[in-house]
Amino acid sequence: MALHRFQKGELGHWLRIVADNGEPGAVQTEVPAHVATALETLRCIEAGANGRWQITDKGKLALRMEEPGAIHLR
Repeated sequence: MALHRFQKGELGHWLRIVADNGEPGAVQTEVPAHVATALETLRCIEAGANGRWQITDKGKLALRMEEPGAIHLR
């Protein structure tokens, strides 16, 4: 099975969309199935009790690593 090859910044982009979709009253943005499958395989997201994707701790770490002020970017 070929895994989605994320371009620079793309992982953070899709994780941010999943995180934003989880906010109450947020407008839902569609995440392509192949991207969701790749994020789930990487264990960055998981299906929640309500059937929506939610960010895992690993996904939250990946989001922090994408921030401009991340310690590894200094």
